[in-house]
Amino acid sequence: SFEGRVEVYHDGKWGTICDDQWDDRDAEVVCRQLGLSGPATLASEGDYAAGQGFILLDDVACVGTELSLLDCPHSNWGQHDCSHAEDVGVRCSPESNTVMDGSLGPPVRLVDGESTKEGRVEVFLNGQWGSVCDDGWTDRDAAVVCRQLGFR
Repeated sequence: SFEGRVEVYHDGKWGTICDDQWDDRDAEVVCRQLGLSGPATLASEGDYAAGQGFILLDDVACVGTELSLLDCPHSNWGQHDCSHAEDVGVRCSPESNTVMDGSLGPPVRLVDGESTKEGRVEVFLNGQWGSVCDDGWTDRDAAVVCRQLGFR
């Protein structure tokens, strides 16, 4: 749960990120976005299985202080000069990372729907994905999730 191939969710689909220009600063931003503070390293090419499908980002250039990858300069969505052999992988250090307060909110995804725009809501906490209980859930809560996933 502290390392692997990095994927992002954009416009209703998951996709990989090309490792062009990546370094440990970019890796630290990924770990921070997952709620971990502390050192991170860029994995070597081929350390993790190659992704399939879309390559969504290329030329990501974080300075290291950003709270999210999307705060870093990057190419236009879907524009790249890469293959899946160049999918970026990251290692967050489990020994020295601490879970942050979550003020940014945990990463969210939809699973088991008939399309990528519907499904059970899951959040990423403490290194794993888990379902959200629907007690007290309203359309306003659903709208927040949709906005967080990039739907208007």
